[in-house]
Amino acid sequence: MQWRGSGFVVLGWWYVVAVLGAVGVLLMAFGDVRWGGRIMAGGLFFGAFVRLVARPARKAGGLNARSRAVDVLLLLGLAIGILVASATVKLDV
Repeated sequence: MQWRGSGFVVLGWWYVVAVLGAVGVLLMAFGDVRWGGRIMAGGLFFGAFVRLVARPARKAGGLNARSRAVDVLLLLGLAIGILVASATVKLDV
């Protein structure tokens, strides 16, 4: 999906995932690490869900990079990894 002549590609649902990731990073930097990780993981879980159910594939926008199975598995793997890492981080110094 592209607007004619503008060079701007409409990425659709990718914007939601990117905003949730940015909010999670900011929250991790200036607030609670665990909640920031949960928000980031939630955004990635949402991206995996959208990529899984979007029919046709072009409705997924920027989340459509590889085959559907690879995209969903990568997003789920990243989400689980971030969730586990943020939940098990030792915050006592």
